[in-house]
Amino acid sequence: MLVGLMPLANPALAQSDGREALIHFSVPPQPLASALSRYGDATGNEALYEGGLTDGRISGDVQGRLTSTEALRRLLGGTGLSARFIADGIFILLPAPQRQSTQAPPPAHRRYYALIQEGVLDALCRLREARPGHYRLVTVFWIAQDGAVEDVLRIGTLGRASADQLIDRTLRGLKFSEPPPADFVQPVRLLFVPDGPGVGPGCAVADARLRRLVGAQ
Repeated sequence: MLVGLMPLANPALAQSDGREALIHFSVPPQPLASALSRYGDATGNEALYEGGLTDGRISGDVQGRLTSTEALRRLLGGTGLSARFIADGIFILLPAPQRQSTQAPPPAHRRYYALIQEGVLDALCRLREARPGHYRLVTVFWIAQDGAVEDVLRIGTLGRASADQLIDRTLRGLKFSEPPPADFVQPVRLLFVPDGPGVGPGCAVADARLRRLVGAQ
């Protein structure tokens, strides 16, 4: 189910707290996809990214005993891409944002994030074939000035082309009840993970909202 929503302008890599283990790396500059594979073999960390994103990009030089965080920072240096960990051992790779901020979003933006989350859950939780709670993926999308979703990027798969296409089609058909606030940071990222301890109620809330709506009619 949905567990996170935040602007991509947040810092790309968390700062190491000094307790990360040191790992020996020997990854010379090479096609980025190959370098990411070697980084994953050394660290166990998995990269999720859109097909073609790494094409034509060359990794930075990564040599010596480094933390996994520092190694990834060096590997992506000069590529124009940034990494964002979305779960233990899993990060998404996206174009580096033009500006970054560590400040919390203003109240109007937080309210709009909540509106987005509610709208997405209401739509996806009605899909029997692609109901959240049984898969892990990231969706990244842009919202037009009229509140309509105008572009969607899905990172990950349900393992069935029909379900993937259903999610893409449903998200592209969304139109939120309000336009995004001024200076709203886009694109917006949503993380979906399987149900489990520490995961929010997700579809249970959406189902209750639908029952109230039907009961009021």
